Amino acid sequence: MIFKKTVHLADFDSVYYFYDNGIIFKKGKQYKENQKFGNWKLYDRDSDLREIREWFTINGKSRANRAWNLNKEGDTIAWRHQDSIYKQAEFINDTIPFRNTIYDIIFFNRDTVKLNEPIKGFVEIRSSVIRDQPSNIRAFIAKDSANYNYDFSNEKEVKLAKFNDLTIDSINQKWAGEGTDFSKLIFIGLYFDSVGEKNLRGYYQQYSFGPFEKDENGHKIDSIIGHKIYFERKIIVIDSIEKNHSVQHRL
Repeated sequence: MIFKKTVHLADFDSVYYFYDNGIIFKKGKQYKENQKFGNWKLYDRDSDLREIREWFTINGKSRANRAWNLNKEGDTIAWRHQDSIYKQAEFINDTIPFRNTIYDIIFFNRDTVKLNEPIKGFVEIRSSVIRDQPSNIRAFIAKDSANYNYDFSNEKEVKLAKFNDLTIDSINQKWAGEGTDFSKLIFIGLYFDSVGEKNLRGYYQQYSFGPFEKDENGHKIDSIIGHKIYFERKIIVIDSIEKNHSVQHRL
């Protein structure tokens, strides 16, 4: 039986792993350096899709960015109770550092914009990683003049536009729906200074500032910072001017 199949393409490889009964275990894409990227799909031995993992290449290494767990009926479930449901010796340890589904929403309103026309979007937290303390979120997007590399390896050279949640960005509270938790929603507005294909790259993270109660070693905790969750979006900017002067950030 085939255990692994790799299809070599110009810019990346498509990779397939198989159970010993011939059913696909997982499939996805990787760069030539064996770095996973994009969405990988994982199946059980009955060919049911049970998990989708989103991978980013960060500083030359593959990192599980988000994941969505599914039951056998294909419905998304919040938590994977088992360490692994892939019962075969070669796959039993194929796990990632978290078993929760990340329901956060990262949205941008379009893929093509005119020069001097804004790209609009939002980040909404629906899977809080800081549960014991009140928390906020913030997002950072790299400016076009000094953007992230594809693997986010040039972090020290990148210039970032910062976006705060609605507890700080009170001007945009009026656009939120009734009952919105302002600490879990960020509105984004961006302008580009040049035309062409753009790679919009950035991340968001949850945070909470203390001081909090001491930890198990008796040390005072000043802050809790959640891990960075990265995002990327291709945007086409075309050469047509719209008269609009309410600039928030320029990339």
